[in-house]
Amino acid sequence: MRVKPLARPIKRLRLGTFWVSGTIDAARFAERASGTALFFTAMAATLAIGFADLRLEYGYEFVVFILATGWCWKGHKLPPIPGALLAAIAGWGFLQLALGATVYRYATLQGSLRCAALAATAFVSFRAFRFRGMRIELLRAIAWMGALVAVISVLAYFTSPGKILWTFDAPYPDVWGPFLSRNNFAQFLELAMPVALWFALSEPAGSALYLLFGAMMLASGLASASRAGSGILMVEAMAVLWMRRRSPLARRMALGLVFSTILFSALPGIGTLVSRLASADPYQGRREIAHSTLDMIRSRPWTGFGLGTFSAVYPAYAVFDTGKSVEHAHNDWLEWAAEGGIVFALAWIGLAAWSVRPALRTGWGIGVLGCFLHGSVDYPFARFGISAWIFILLGILARTDLREVRHRGH
Repeated sequence: MRVKPLARPIKRLRLGTFWVSGTIDAARFAERASGTALFFTAMAATLAIGFADLRLEYGYEFVVFILATGWCWKGHKLPPIPGALLAAIAGWGFLQLALGATVYRYATLQGSLRCAALAATAFVSFRAFRFRGMRIELLRAIAWMGALVAVISVLAYFTSPGKILWTFDAPYPDVWGPFLSRNNFAQFLELAMPVALWFALSEPAGSALYLLFGAMMLASGLASASRAGSGILMVEAMAVLWMRRRSPLARRMALGLVFSTILFSALPGIGTLVSRLASADPYQGRREIAHSTLDMIRSRPWTGFGLGTFSAVYPAYAVFDTGKSVEHAHNDWLEWAAEGGIVFALAWIGLAAWSVRPALRTGWGIGVLGCFLHGSVDYPFARFGISAWIFILLGILARTDLREVRHRGH
């Protein structure tokens, strides 16, 4: 006698942008609940990205570890290749602590927890967004959030200099909404814009709206005057258009790019970007930091100095004085090698290499590649407000299979 699994009808319930309706079992409800919790936790990390408070990091880590523990208890795991790489990234700092291969144990503990939380984020995303419908709802929410953040950040920049979202005092006037850095603002848009453009090409009924979202994000990113961010956003937009060049909707995409250029021209930010692009040496300062970081790598190539220790070790290798504290190498790849050694950096390289195929296959995932590229001149992985979204997308890239992509024609 076959016994059906227990199921209970529940009323239609809206959780942010995700819907729970009909008759579902406990496992499906758990997936929706954990996916919703992950989305709002990452959104909170983005809104709080301008505040240097470890308690905020602890809050994100606590929620993600709780969610991951629940799915580990059920015995779920990631596919072998990204799973092994994420495990290496998550556990390397703790191995440094166990072997005493760190010059500052407290900083390495913080760095280890941060890396473990990112790996846990990808794991929870992989498990919570198992069904295609949930993945579509997540991507739709990212597109809407990206457009909203773009508009609010530009308005805040021009109407409340020196304030975070018109309310909180910032250390300097160049603040874009919740982002203290124009580069972080551009990196967030690098992740969200391809998603919006993907919807513009995928859903004829809503293509105009999502095309507008993509144009708004592209224009806002250009207005931010982030040189690397502006270039990556333009390349991403052209890449999405090229991947769907045979689609009849591709012409609308071209019109959207023209529209975004016109919108950008109307923004005062164009002068800042042009002047920054005209700089005689755009890599000034970062070049010297990079050389010092390379010296750090040569000193301890295999073990590194310990995750999270860059700011403590860098002064001993500095070749010039900026008058300010240098907290990061402005190059995540070099910083990973300096803190964790070559093996740790290779794990990140492997993760980036693995993500290329699914990111290009889906189209909406190329923002992950954009952030890995941006990491060569900045540090998008240092803050949960950006890195959380990268690993959420990595989780659903691992879940998305080739059959689904072929079925949707992307």
